[in-house]
Order: sequence, then C-alpha cells, then structure tokens
Amino acid sequence: MSDARERISELIVRLLKQEASEEEIAELESWKQASAANAAMLEAMLEEGYVANGLKELETAQKRSTAKLAEAGILLQDNNTGEAGTRSSTGETGTRSTDERHGTSGYNRKTVYNQSRVRRINYRRWVAAAAVLMALATGFYFWSQRYLRQIPELAGITPGSTKAILTLADGSTVALDSAGNQVIRQGSTAIRQQGGQLEYDVQGASKTEHFNTLVTPRGGQFRVTLPDGSKVWLNAASSLRYPTAFINNTRTVEITGEAYFEVTQDAQKPFKVKVNNQTEILVLGTEFNVNAYTDEPTINTTLLEGAVRINTQTLTPGQQAQVNTDGAIKLINDVDVSETVAWKNGIFSFNNADVRTVMRQMGRWYNIEINYEQAVYTAKFKGKIDRTLDLTDALEVLKKAGVNFKMEGRTLTVMP
Repeated sequence: MSDARERISELIVRLLKQEASEEEIAELESWKQASAANAAMLEAMLEEGYVANGLKELETAQKRSTAKLAEAGILLQDNNTGEAGTRSSTGETGTRSTDERHGTSGYNRKTVYNQSRVRRINYRRWVAAAAVLMALATGFYFWSQRYLRQIPELAGITPGSTKAILTLADGSTVALDSAGNQVIRQGSTAIRQQGGQLEYDVQGASKTEHFNTLVTPRGGQFRVTLPDGSKVWLNAASSLRYPTAFINNTRTVEITGEAYFEVTQDAQKPFKVKVNNQTEILVLGTEFNVNAYTDEPTINTTLLEGAVRINTQTLTPGQQAQVNTDGAIKLINDVDVSETVAWKNGIFSFNNADVRTVMRQMGRWYNIEINYEQAVYTAKFKGKIDRTLDLTDALEVLKKAGVNFKMEGRTLTVMP
C-alpha cells in the first residue's frame, strides 16, 4: 500500500478514536473531496452496515485479509443483528436514530465532521472499522472499486420545472415555461401567461363552449386561473381540461394526474371535477387536492377547506376519500393535509412511506424510469426533501433509509 493510502488509513482510525486534530480533519476532508471514490470509501468507514459487508467481502477476496481479521478476533454478524427498529430518511427508528447507531451525524452535511457524534461509536464498532482499515493493505483496490460501482452517474438529472403544453380548442398548441410572458387571443377570451401561470379573462359573452387542455409533462408543473377565478395547480404528468368560459349551469372540468384546487364559490353554478372518467367530485366552494395517477392504488381526494361530495360521501376538512378501482370509497380522518399538498409548496413529504410510493413521486418529478431488483423492500421513509434538489442530493437523503441505487441513462434501479 502506498504511503498516501497508509496516511489516509491512519487519519480515519484517528477520527474514529476521536484523536484527530483540526489539521488532520481538514486533510481528510481534502482527500474526500478529491474524488467520488474517496468520498464513498470514507462514508463506508463510518457506516456500520457497510463495514460488516466489507469485512465479509474482504475475507473472500483476500486470504491475507482473512488472516488479519482472524488475528483481530472479529466475529462477523448480520447487518441487522441487534439493530431494532425501522430506519427512515430522517434516521428515526423505534429506539435509536440512524445517526445514533452509526455515530455519523453531520457527515453528509456541508460541514466538517461532528466529532461529538463520532464518540458514540462503541469499542466493537471501532474494532470492526480498524480491522477493515488494516485489510486495506491488501484489499484497497477491491474495496474502492466496490463502492465506486455504487456511485450513480447522475450528472444532468435536474429537478422538474415550470412547464406545460396548452392545447387550444382548434387543436393548436402553445409551449409554456417559466420565462413566458404573452397574451393568447381565443374568441372573446384573453389568455395571459405570466411566468408559470395562466389567467383567463373573458371579455365578452360566448354562446358556444370551447375546451382547452393544459398538460404538464413528467418533470413539469403549472398553475392556471380559470374564467371564474378558480385556481388550479397541476403537478407533474397531469392534465386539466376546462372550458374557456363557463356558460352552462355547472362548471365542469376534467383532470388526470394530480391537481390542487381553490374554487371560487358560485351557488348558481356548482363546480364539478371529473377524474379519470371514473369519479366525479361535486365542489361546494373549497380547497382540496386530488391525486389520481393511474399507477397509484387509489384516487385520493383530500379536503382542506369547505366541503366536497364524492358519490354519496361528503367530506369535511381534514378528511380524505380513497376510491379504488371498483368505485368503493374509504374515508380517512385527520389526514396530515400539509403532507398531501407539500408538492405544491416545493417539498416531498413522507410519513413512513414505502419505497415504491416514494419512487413513483421521484420518477415523475425527475422524469426518470424506476426499476427494482427485488419485489419487497422493508425500508420506510419519514421526512421532507426539497424538490429543487438535483437527483444526486435527493437520493443521498433516501440512502439513509438503507436503500441503494444505480443509474443508467435515465433509468434508476433500486437495490436492496
């Protein structure tokens, strides 16, 4: 092993033993920043799960590593031995947080290491980490290549943005983005775009109902103010079909995907929302969210203010109606509405969400395809992620729940 590798091994051991000086910590930080492989290596040294796996793999790969581990008297255990509780993206468990178990709080933040957390590494964990460092003398290349393969190629995978396609009644289309500033004339209606929103201004009476359709692609979102003043926010991969003027006795719109509504009251013209040609929502002047993606198990309508009626069920604020494929409705009380509408406010919000639920949202927003290496994942996610983060940073948060990823093009594979 080169002198440089010996030096890094020494620094990592000193950090784990709380003996590293400020200068040594700075030296280690500089080495970490030099390459992705270095960063992966250092993170592995501070993660108990990675250390256990590394010990097993080093035994197989290098006979001398096995001998050294035997000399050190290390007893290899399963990653989950003695670690009760379900990990989440915020590190919460039924007993101790991920940071408390691993002694790595602060490592992924843009600060130098928090040594007060490192003190929580007990003697058994320190010995295991030290044994891996000794094995680096013969297994450094094997180890670094293993972790290098786990680093996804995520360059260029940026978050979604404000964009949509507006299809007019005559079939013509207009591309919309956050930089747009224009007025579109459609009969007696003026459609004004100001950045990421449209506003309809009906300037004269119309005898014929014409429909426009606003579509957001994967990785897009948009907002529209309808002719009656009602406001609609569209999430990624969604659509809204609506008339350019409400001239009938009811104000009827149609949606797919996900939308948040703030409906202007008009007792003379009830507001109705048709969802996926399956469910109809009667709105009584209100604020509500509809999640109707076809890859979700149910159509969820969550009420924030006012009242809505779905078939024969009337919702009150804080309730959610879940409609399954055969039309059966299940009412959920005391829903965390802030979690439901977090997307509108630029946040992913999860509360013990399973892997597939989380990744469906990520896939739509980052416009990526998701594959899975196994059928069932036990990891749960709890916490918030800023939707303005690049995919690389968002996945770093999710990795804290014990799930790994690899990227090929725009296809993300979820690994155990």
